[in-house]
Amino acid sequence: MGSRFGPQGAAISFALGFLLISGTVSTGCINTDGDPLPAGLMSFPIAIELALDQDAEGKPRFVYVTSSNFGLQYNSGNVQSYDLDKMVEAINTGCVSAWRTPECLSSDYNGDVNDPSCICDPATDFNCAPVPQGIRRRCLENDFEGDINDPACVCEPLAPPDSDDDPLDQCVPVPFDRCTVVPAELRFREPAAALRIIPVEGLIPGEVVIGSFADGLALATDGRRVYVPVRSDANLTYIDVNEEGQLNCGGGFGTRHTCTAPYRSGSAELVNPDFPIVLPNDPVDIFVGDLAADFAPPNDPDNPDFRGDYILMAHREGKASLFFDQFRAGGPEPQKRPRLAATVDDLAPEQVTITYEPGAKRAWIPSATIAAVVRLGIGIDGDPTQSYLFDAGALRVSGLDTGVSNRDIRFDPRPGRNLAYIVSRSPEALVVARSDVAGGDLNMVAQVPTCRDPSRIQVAEVPLDDGSVLLAFVSCFLSRSVQVIDADRLQGITILTNISGAFEFVIDGPRRLMY
Repeated sequence: MGSRFGPQGAAISFALGFLLISGTVSTGCINTDGDPLPAGLMSFPIAIELALDQDAEGKPRFVYVTSSNFGLQYNSGNVQSYDLDKMVEAINTGCVSAWRTPECLSSDYNGDVNDPSCICDPATDFNCAPVPQGIRRRCLENDFEGDINDPACVCEPLAPPDSDDDPLDQCVPVPFDRCTVVPAELRFREPAAALRIIPVEGLIPGEVVIGSFADGLALATDGRRVYVPVRSDANLTYIDVNEEGQLNCGGGFGTRHTCTAPYRSGSAELVNPDFPIVLPNDPVDIFVGDLAADFAPPNDPDNPDFRGDYILMAHREGKASLFFDQFRAGGPEPQKRPRLAATVDDLAPEQVTITYEPGAKRAWIPSATIAAVVRLGIGIDGDPTQSYLFDAGALRVSGLDTGVSNRDIRFDPRPGRNLAYIVSRSPEALVVARSDVAGGDLNMVAQVPTCRDPSRIQVAEVPLDDGSVLLAFVSCFLSRSVQVIDADRLQGITILTNISGAFEFVIDGPRRLMY
């Protein structure tokens, strides 16, 4: 008899979701061309951000995800918030059967894996390894007509086998990427759409419908607003969030709704109406910062003119824009809203992301087609209404194969380090360069080979007994992996594999998880 355990069997139409170290959250697929993206689903999720809201232990409570609907299967995208406590608990109870020390799970271990010496607690033991839940082999056969998620199919892979068991009762571990957590109200076309489905009540506390082709996501500095550059609208969408993870963009908190026009047109209002400007097309990425913290006069840090956030936006074809999100009494509702302050063009073609350089009043923008990194100057002096953007001098990338196809940038967060970490596809490497240079050639310090098709990067400072180390996490889309690099020793540490479509991601430090 054939088995449905292979990659073609028990598959949802196409896999959508985001991966954690020990499981996935997936939202299925329904093919209804021309309709809005149905509730509870993702379609080409493109960006992700952790909420600033934390529980009593300092753990983030929610994660926000935006779907781009890149395949145009529907007529809209969406933004969703996920309850992290519920998600992680469902994975740990529904996808994980036990935790063991790695030594006891190795192929050459001859002892009892259920011995107390093998049992570990992931909360206190960083090396503690998860053991997946299992499924009876009979439930994987092609002639099985029941529901593979029925309790009769569930088993414990580490349970001692019974000598009287039928071979079809053998317990087969469910790979973690085949165990999926879904909203409880979601229904699949096929009962056996995945090897293990864990329905969760209240998994998504907030969801709103936006335009297609979202290409980024950023959070306000106070955590109460989400910003999304949406290419189909050629504009900035903004969405309010509350402490419960609910979303509102014109329809009220606690209800799923389509964002209304004011929330989908962040450039409709200008900071300086006497200086008419137009937002360029094709927004691809944004950065959000605190206006007072980064630009207020040193002798007047509480100046009310600098109260609020600034938003930097990169556009694909060599342009950039600046918004201020501030309260303006007497203006159209909502009175606190983004307003367009400045634009600039003639930067670089095929711009990809935008990253602010702390303390430098400039941002870096990599290009996918030329051997240079754009540096965008930000002029915000005594009067924010007179703000402007300017080309602060591109850095030529030389001595690196062709030097083109740079994808993402992060800066060393430690004071005085002045290092930039650049994800390059030519060569496929993490390029380390000095950030405190006036211009000209990129001042390269080192390069570290990465997995194939590197796409995005996050950095995190990890404490050690004798100090700390900066780790760089590089996602690689085509090789389906995330590489972890010691940025201080300039060497790779490990590679997380079998992560389908690895692209944007965030690191949940308190939980020691990656989403």
